Amino acid sequence: MRIYLIGMPGSGKTTIARNLAKALGYTYIDLDGVIERDAHLFIEEIFEKYGEAKFRELETEALTKIPADEVVVACGGGVVIKKENKELMDGIKFYLDTDLDVIKERLETDYHRPLLKTKTLEQLFDERYFKYQDFADAVVSNNYDVEQTVKVILNYIKNEVNQ
Repeated sequence: MRIYLIGMPGSGKTTIARNLAKALGYTYIDLDGVIERDAHLFIEEIFEKYGEAKFRELETEALTKIPADEVVVACGGGVVIKKENKELMDGIKFYLDTDLDVIKERLETDYHRPLLKTKTLEQLFDERYFKYQDFADAVVSNNYDVEQTVKVILNYIKNEVNQ
């Protein structure tokens, strides 16, 4: 089974994906990491040299290379920009719904995201919120406790498998 985590930058996709993969005995995949590895460039460099459109192409290409089974994929925040990506994400897609105040606090100590140089977090949220909802099979809050979020996702998966 493939599990995809989507959500805003700073929503906790990487942390939850790592913990969820460990709990399930699955492989953890960071989609941005795959893009960087294949392009031999950091995400920020791709944006600077080639722009967002090229990055989105590389993102879609990376989705086509996801192994068939037992993976938890932490997607980039903008994976929902291209509607075709939804079809490529063959598995359960969880939207990590996180309050903007919580995200702002998390991003204070994080590296600078390329798109946050040209847009505010609020603008990104407004552009993407309904797209996250459209892509998601389930919405999970990730405002506080990592273990609790992982438990909620594990219960959802268990219920899906037993149906």
